[in-house]
Amino acid sequence: MAGPDQVLKQALSKYKYADIARRDVTNAMTQFKDLRPSHDSFIFNDGNRKELLNLDGTIPVTYKGSIYNIPIGIWILDTHPYNPPMVFVKPTSAMQIKPGRNVDTNGKVDLPYLRDWRYPQSDLLGLIQILVIVFGEEPPVFSRQSQMAQSRPPYPGTSQYPGQAPYPMQGSGFPMPMPDSMNQPPGYSQYPSSSTQYGGSGFSGYPGPASSGYPGYPTQNYPLQYPSSTNQYGGGSNLPYPQYTTPGTNTVTSSAQPGSTSTVTEEHLRMSLLSAVEDKMKRRLREMFEQAQAEMNVLHKTQADLVKGKEKLEVMVKELENEKVEIENNIKLLQDKDQEVKEVLQKLDNQDKLDIDEAVVTTTPLYRQLLNSFAEEQAIEDAIYYLGEALRKDVIDLDVFLKQVRELSRKQFFLRALIQKCREKAGLPPMA
Repeated sequence: MAGPDQVLKQALSKYKYADIARRDVTNAMTQFKDLRPSHDSFIFNDGNRKELLNLDGTIPVTYKGSIYNIPIGIWILDTHPYNPPMVFVKPTSAMQIKPGRNVDTNGKVDLPYLRDWRYPQSDLLGLIQILVIVFGEEPPVFSRQSQMAQSRPPYPGTSQYPGQAPYPMQGSGFPMPMPDSMNQPPGYSQYPSSSTQYGGSGFSGYPGPASSGYPGYPTQNYPLQYPSSTNQYGGGSNLPYPQYTTPGTNTVTSSAQPGSTSTVTEEHLRMSLLSAVEDKMKRRLREMFEQAQAEMNVLHKTQADLVKGKEKLEVMVKELENEKVEIENNIKLLQDKDQEVKEVLQKLDNQDKLDIDEAVVTTTPLYRQLLNSFAEEQAIEDAIYYLGEALRKDVIDLDVFLKQVRELSRKQFFLRALIQKCREKAGLPPMA
């Protein structure tokens, strides 16, 4: 038979987050050792079938000072732990589901912790711990009434031995939820006589439904067998709690059945009060836990929004600082250029009238000759152009035009030859 580790490895092999799910399941199984993993098929409401990991077993639940083992099954989805598991109560043949606020008639468990599931704030161990608290307040199952107890007549003058638990035995499946310690009063009889006024069935040891809405209190079939005394209570009253006689007395007695002998001591009353206080504290603790969980979720969301806002602000501040440095550099450059312009203007104001012909001075006579020849050649080119315009507009005659163009062209030819020779002498490339 495969061990738990092999079952986990096989079941989680196709899970999306196998490593995280394995750590979460292992952590829960370490704390609750009665849970065993298995790899089974789960059929959803729409008919789809999927192979999932199932934790099957019992969890210890404290109810009124006694510990009961509640059988459950936890189906782990393949997207665990980012989606909540499915929890079911699995009663044995000797148990019956008690529907309530958190458990439906099919045994499916519905908790605010499951509805508000959010990893990593929610995990499997926390879910099981909350199940222990919730089931301790309202047990999800109760034992079926034994048919043997309804049919078997009492033996005259006999009673059950003290400490014997009135739980029917079962053949297979999970162990019947049994308290760790049972303290039945002496003289308690599991099989009441046919003349009893409480019906023919005995006490159902496992917590069951009651008219007050709190499971676990004895139903009206409980065969109370407290002895008669000077204080007689009605034969059919079936009081759910022992009644006090007068302040200062050490014992309180009640009569539930003729011929029974039993005494409720102050210790019993103290234990009953402690149990009631414990139940109330558990309910209050659960409410505080749910409220704190909701507040933590809101605070986590607010924290995430603040962190995102902080990051955006830091990016904006960094961009503004870069723009500030760039603007400062541009301002400095502008100031330098402005100072240069002012200096040039001041020099121009201090200088005399500038001669355009003397503004350009060459370094050698060759370059000066080249410059003058080029300027004169360009001037002749412009003169020929304007002579052509004058001829077109009939400003000059054709003879005058031809005479002037001939002279200018001759002079331009010699200037171009001189320019070419100067460029060769200076080592410059020829003109195109």
